[in-house]
Amino acid sequence: MRRTNKLDYIILALTCLIVLNLGAIILGLYSSKEPNNLSQEKFKLSNIINMSNMSFESVKKAMNSLFSMGNRLNKHKDSLETGIIPLESEEIGEDVNEEHDTSHDTIIENLDEYESLIIVKDSSGIHMVENIPEPLMINKVKVNKEKPYILIYHTHATESYSLAKAGNYRSTDKKNNIVGVGSIISTVLEANGHKVDHVETSHDLPSYNQSYSRSLKTIVNKKAESDNLKILLDVHRDGIDVDKVANVESVREKSRIEIDGKSVATFSLVVGPDSENKEQVLSFAKYVKAVSDNLYPGLCKGIIIKKYGKYNQYLSDYSALIEVGYNINTLEEATEGAKLIGNILSVVLNSIVEE
Repeated sequence: MRRTNKLDYIILALTCLIVLNLGAIILGLYSSKEPNNLSQEKFKLSNIINMSNMSFESVKKAMNSLFSMGNRLNKHKDSLETGIIPLESEEIGEDVNEEHDTSHDTIIENLDEYESLIIVKDSSGIHMVENIPEPLMINKVKVNKEKPYILIYHTHATESYSLAKAGNYRSTDKKNNIVGVGSIISTVLEANGHKVDHVETSHDLPSYNQSYSRSLKTIVNKKAESDNLKILLDVHRDGIDVDKVANVESVREKSRIEIDGKSVATFSLVVGPDSENKEQVLSFAKYVKAVSDNLYPGLCKGIIIKKYGKYNQYLSDYSALIEVGYNINTLEEATEGAKLIGNILSVVLNSIVEE
């Protein structure tokens, strides 16, 4: 199949080359105007040569583009069969750089607004939902509780955990990647009476480039189908290059926590600063963290405000980009974390959703 495709490309390219060169020759022969500093014969000859060269360069570029695209498609076909995706340097675009450039991040670890309101445990040492503080600077959101009002999706759906290290921590296997984690969060929310629409589309295929543009299209289409979708949750996992980052052990330490005798992946929330509703999105993130700090102290590592970006959060004041663990976490740790995050979100929505 691949040989046939390449042969087709070559035939097409050669045909284009012949047609373009014939056109150049005809234009050159029938040119009637003579430049002041060239004889008619020189003008015709130079036109033919220049136009032929231009056409040849155009066709060469087109052939290179065709072969490059064909090779990429063939590689992705192989990866879809194996479930492991090689993350090539040529495919690393703006989305990846935004995701992993942490040099200018602002991280909120302590919530001054909620400090006097957070009661971590009661006298018996048991977590109490009754201790949850009221949301601050957040308007109630009206929904039809009989229909889905939560949209869970994944801009980078193939993000995976330590099991997929050989494939640059990416996989199309939904049981092993972030889609499976999203499914657990969705299941917990549904079990607590919330209606969820979970989109499993891999917006980061065929590459990370334009992932957010693809997920934007999904959100817009979903909201066009139902204006009841008010809560937008983009579920990711964080990541580091274990071969280049010097403080791997410190990251590993903050990537997990023990809760009720189990090793659990921690989570963080990301806010883009360029949306007009940035303050509303930030208030929503702060409340999620406040609830998490009440129920599971230490589980939420903080709110990360990026240097730039919108992350599609301008589509709703109740948008959250949730990073569940790191690529160095195990799938089991991420699974346990997802269960707790589902509980946290359920309590959050109980406080702000009304009919």
